[in-house]
Amino acid sequence: MESEKMKIEVWTDIMCPYCYIGKIHYEKALKQFEHADEVELEWKAFQLNPDLPDKGNGYPVNEYLTRTAGLSEEKVNNMHQAIKVLADNAGVRFNLPNAIAANTRDAHRLIKLAATKGLDSAVLMRLSKAYFEEAGDYSDRALLLSIGTDAGLEESEVHAMLGSDDYLYEIKQDIQEMANLGFDTVPTFLMDRRQAIVGSEPVDLFLKVLRKAHTDWKNRVVKEGEPEVTKGKSCSADGVCEI
Repeated sequence: MESEKMKIEVWTDIMCPYCYIGKIHYEKALKQFEHADEVELEWKAFQLNPDLPDKGNGYPVNEYLTRTAGLSEEKVNNMHQAIKVLADNAGVRFNLPNAIAANTRDAHRLIKLAATKGLDSAVLMRLSKAYFEEAGDYSDRALLLSIGTDAGLEESEVHAMLGSDDYLYEIKQDIQEMANLGFDTVPTFLMDRRQAIVGSEPVDLFLKVLRKAHTDWKNRVVKEGEPEVTKGKSCSADGVCEI
């Protein structure tokens, strides 16, 4: 039996600024999409750097980019300037130079928990805002608890999740699945496994690709070979974002 909704899978990481902007662009496109009610969205985890410290022990992102990623101060500044243009166009506050680099594992686990209540998009947006706009340490469990309960989760269930190994396996599976599909940068929007947008693209391009994927899905066009890929600005597995 064919699914009644077209599946869109999105691999993302909280510390990727293009993921935040890409999410905003995708959601704006979805509001213009004539068949938005026929779309089913699943957020999937990716970690740009799984070796970063957790539990509120993150450190300044500029220090991370120069010390850990090995970028020059000039390249870091150029990256910030390029992202600021996109942020201004997306209507979000740009505070990336003051952001904190930290392990995103617990944040992804919170998103997985939120998905059981249909709150994953709201939690992801709040986590991204905390990183990109508010310079919050998204690995801090007090912040995660606040974000989860503000979104509608019960304090007790967030506490229980953080004190357990829940969703660690699912996160590993997401990352492995992405590798199996041949993708290694985020954000990656995969639409019915026919069309892929890798990176942040303008709203009108998201809408165009959405319409193409939906038409093929609706007409039961047989998928052949790899998805057709549209490539925008993204962040790679070494934690470095394109300019």
